[in-house]
Amino acid sequence: MSIQLEIHDGVACVTLNRPEAMNAMTQQMDAQLRAIWPEVNARSDVHAVILTGAGAKAFCSGADIGTLLPYLQERARSEDDGGDFAGMSREPPTHKPIIAAINGICVAGGLELALACDLRIAEEHSVFALPEVRWGVIAGAGGITRLSRLIPDAVAMDMLLTAQSIDAARALQVGLVSELVPAGKALERAMAKAEAIGRMGPLSVRLTKEVARRGRDMGLYAALEFERVAFRRVMMSEDVNEGVAAFVGRRTPRYSGR
Repeated sequence: MSIQLEIHDGVACVTLNRPEAMNAMTQQMDAQLRAIWPEVNARSDVHAVILTGAGAKAFCSGADIGTLLPYLQERARSEDDGGDFAGMSREPPTHKPIIAAINGICVAGGLELALACDLRIAEEHSVFALPEVRWGVIAGAGGITRLSRLIPDAVAMDMLLTAQSIDAARALQVGLVSELVPAGKALERAMAKAEAIGRMGPLSVRLTKEVARRGRDMGLYAALEFERVAFRRVMMSEDVNEGVAAFVGRRTPRYSGR
């Protein structure tokens, strides 16, 4: 399988497995990745997801130009293009946090996948770019929109209009990634983050992600009201009672997610 799913200790690790092709996405991989998200959502034992690439050189180099792009081109001609890449580009594919463990080249569709994740951890040799305009295409799977909202406008427009790449240090500086780790350590660090998330209240994690993601598309006061509704829901949950009891009793919480 070109997409591998492994579940360990409540963490679903999804690996793009075409290292010989810099993990470039094929039509088959696109379909396989789409099919994984319902399974991840249905697993009550999974609290976080890690997305990474196989090998030491690349997270993902984007679409396999020879196979996936002609397919997308034909869908555009027939007006059958929903704009959804790998089940990630239109809507969050899961309410569970997704961590990108970026282990090298992260360009084009690969960067679009990473941008759709909630956290991005990169190895120090990673490189980032949305070079689609060089080939007469645009980063139309969320790349333009997400990049321009995530990092400073001047940096985003330079990358988008000139196909300029940035290195890992620059990505950290502008806020594209949250931290850098040595080569070969991204997956390990992502796993540590996922395990930390697993110790939090599952309902509060889910609602925090929902408020953060949906709220950024609202005006300030609408987002604050949405946040307040989520707060009231949490305050009436079993988890908040367990959290308080654990704090007072100086013990580890045993959350139920309710």
